Amino acid sequence: MKMSKLFRKTLVAIVILFGVVANASALLSAWILYTDLTDEYETKGRAIAGSIAEASVEILLNRDASTVQAMIDKFLDIEGVGYVYVLDNEGRIISHTFVPGIPDEVQMAPIDPSGFTVTDVALPGMGGFIQVSAPILAGVAGTVCVGMDKNIIHAKIRAAVIQQELLMLFMLAVAVVVFFMLIKGISRPLMELSEYARKLRAHDFSARIIITSDDEVGLLAATMNSMADELSDLVSGLERAVAASTRELQGALAHMRAIMDNMADGLLVTDAHGRITNFNPPLVHMFGLEGADLTGKDARQLFSGAMAELPEAARSQTAILTAEVRLGGGRVGKAAASAIHAHAHGPSGPDAAADGDAATWLGTVILVRDITSEKEVDRMKTEFISTVSHELRTPLTSVLGFAKIIRKKFVEDILPRLDATDNKSRRAAGQIGDNLGIIVSEGERLTELVNDVLDIAKMESGKIEWDLQPVTIAEVIERSVTATSALIEQKGLSLNLDISLGLPQFLGDRDRLIQVMLNLISNAVKFTAAGGVTIRAFIEGEMIRVGVSDTGPGISENDQQIIFEKFKQAGDTLTEKPKGTGLGLPICRQIVDRHGGRIWVESAPGQGSVFWFTLPVRGASRQGADRPVQEPAFRDRLQPLPAGKNQGTILVVDDEPPVRLFLEQLLADEGFRVLSASDGPQAIEMAKAHRPDLITMDLMMPGMDGTTTIRHLRADPATRDIPVVVISALPAREREQAGGDACMVKPISESALIETIVSLLRGAGKDTRPCMVLKRNGAESTNPLLMICPGKVQHTTREELWKRLEEGFSGTVFIPGSISHEMDLTRLSAHPNIHVVIFAE
Repeated sequence: MKMSKLFRKTLVAIVILFGVVANASALLSAWILYTDLTDEYETKGRAIAGSIAEASVEILLNRDASTVQAMIDKFLDIEGVGYVYVLDNEGRIISHTFVPGIPDEVQMAPIDPSGFTVTDVALPGMGGFIQVSAPILAGVAGTVCVGMDKNIIHAKIRAAVIQQELLMLFMLAVAVVVFFMLIKGISRPLMELSEYARKLRAHDFSARIIITSDDEVGLLAATMNSMADELSDLVSGLERAVAASTRELQGALAHMRAIMDNMADGLLVTDAHGRITNFNPPLVHMFGLEGADLTGKDARQLFSGAMAELPEAARSQTAILTAEVRLGGGRVGKAAASAIHAHAHGPSGPDAAADGDAATWLGTVILVRDITSEKEVDRMKTEFISTVSHELRTPLTSVLGFAKIIRKKFVEDILPRLDATDNKSRRAAGQIGDNLGIIVSEGERLTELVNDVLDIAKMESGKIEWDLQPVTIAEVIERSVTATSALIEQKGLSLNLDISLGLPQFLGDRDRLIQVMLNLISNAVKFTAAGGVTIRAFIEGEMIRVGVSDTGPGISENDQQIIFEKFKQAGDTLTEKPKGTGLGLPICRQIVDRHGGRIWVESAPGQGSVFWFTLPVRGASRQGADRPVQEPAFRDRLQPLPAGKNQGTILVVDDEPPVRLFLEQLLADEGFRVLSASDGPQAIEMAKAHRPDLITMDLMMPGMDGTTTIRHLRADPATRDIPVVVISALPAREREQAGGDACMVKPISESALIETIVSLLRGAGKDTRPCMVLKRNGAESTNPLLMICPGKVQHTTREELWKRLEEGFSGTVFIPGSISHEMDLTRLSAHPNIHVVIFAE
């Protein structure tokens, strides 16, 4: 029969145990036996030595050595006695039992003549002895020495140990036989149980084990048979469930694969090493990789630019990264990358991962969308806004211009001729004046709306230019309060400031942030009938937090969700008159978002409102930093006319008849001879034929545009020196690059236009408005156009310009063409009583 592991282990344990016990008991017995025999031999030696000493007194005194020798020889027959010798009182050996002679080691052993002495002596060739010496007659007659043989002690100990070990071996043999008989009845069923367990592990549930004993082994066998039946049922059900789940998973995978393959967007999945693990056909088509197997390839080798960097860049980001990527065929795509992390869940479950459990980066998933059409739509949107702004500004120029002309003629020519006693006519005249005022006011409000629409459109398209410089929020608040103080006082409201001291500088666009504060303060004043406005600013972590609160009617929770959307206002705009364009807060949100902050409102009906926004202390990044634009070179063509010459001839060029008619009437009233042309070729022909003193030029015209027309005029020696004033609704950069001597934006200010024309033709007039001229790189300009304001010119920096405007400056602002793209001309033109003129250098 094969020996079971249990028996082998138990047998080894018994042998080791018996070996330890046998050796330990043998050693203990040997030690006890050695101690007892040593004591016994020492006692026996004392007795023999004492007996010889007592019997040898007379013999030694008579000097009878032979008798002593005969006496001591008899003691050698006693067990354990190895030798005996007798010394006289002088230490000489009288008799001994050594053959042939006494060893030197014996003579060197110490002896005390006054009493018994016990000493261990080792003799060469004889072994060890216990030497006992006894004095004869107190040492007077000599000493008797008896050596007890220790070899006999050692022989007895060996014999005893061997007998004990044999006994232990016999006992071990008996124990093994008994144990074998006992274990035999246990190991066989256990081996059967082990074999049965191996069959169960191999999923052989049909096997049975037959053990009929009533002990624990029998109970275990019955339990295992029952467990086998249950496991058979469970495994069968599990196999069916696995098969069903496998089919379902295969179907889901096939469905998912079909979705991925038919997505409009490209899909790319990479592992932690940047190798591609999954992709779909749209991605292959987008990048022109048809026929290539991308699986397992390094994404950095297949793609370039941002697409190659996204897998690694998304590793440490929790947010989704986006970037524009170049697709095949010159198309443009937008890629969104997100890292794939596996969280090490603790005992609390998967939710614990959100609390900071360690996460392992498994790879990156990237979605790529072809946005070529969107980019084209964005370009068309920009062009549409530019076109619409022109189409809106052009009629606004006519409406406002004619309204102001009518109001002027009505006041100067008609009102004085009315009969003062005719109350009906006076009332009608008053209504007409009021109506004209409404027309002008609403026209200016419509102009502001157009400016706001253009402003937010440029912000959303990313085409607006940001001037990021170190700035403090205290300075921004101070300038905003200065600009709105008159409005607050006019309404009788109080103003409270709570600005923390020592607020740090940050990187921001001062003018845009002032625009945010002006919007929030003006809104607070607009909607507050009584009470006051409070402005707070303090540091909060790494952010500067600013709030504008009022005591107005408050904002409902539903309205709080929409007021930051374009053209959305609080309240019912169908039953209540809107207060504003609904673009102020969306513009504020665009500006704050661009600085890396957040803007929100806290309010409740009847409890006022608090508008908060935050700005990071570290400031916004300098993305999209301004790039210098190469400006065209202009020659100094401005030659002021002699003061005595007639007013002169002006050629008005515009494709819109109402605008031409307005300019004709405006300039004719100032004493100019006015000619008009509706397109570029006609303007060139009339300029050559009539040699006008000045030309006003629209840019957006059918056929030949204004820029091309100016280029033709400059190329002809006969017309190259004629001053040209560009009047257009196109963006500032297009106006300043057109090649004119001055630029004005529609709708124009009549007084600013007349002053500009007079300056170009005749020099400064007598009644001119105060002027500010923006410095270019710190240098002051000496352009002849500035002759309209001699003695009143203030050369200023950009920061000083905005500060003066907030302090209420009223007049004309001249901006050199080479730096006009750095200014927010739309916002500048929106200031009341401000005329903006862009001049060539």
